[in-house]
Amino acid sequence: MRNNLMFTSVQEDNASGNETPEVTERKLRQHLEVAFHIARELVDSIKFERLHRFPGAPTAGKVRSIVAKFSYFKDREMVRKRWKNSMELFSGCLSSFHRM
Repeated sequence: MRNNLMFTSVQEDNASGNETPEVTERKLRQHLEVAFHIARELVDSIKFERLHRFPGAPTAGKVRSIVAKFSYFKDREMVRKRWKNSMELFSGCLSSFHRM
């Protein structure tokens, strides 16, 4: 859980059911570039181990959060610090630390 971040307010196309992981990853990378002001080359170099929407069925009018597990802790920290510096309105980034 140490390398996980949850992203809120990333639009979801739930008209056709669940998004594929590839579509979710593309939307997250675009969100990192636009909302967090991270250069395209840097966004493309970030590696994810796993990326998915928050569990549950899609609901019309609601956007499920994205849970991203970064391959490298330094990438996760770079994104987290960029979010704290930009503090975009309606854009969230939460650490995921669960107790075992």
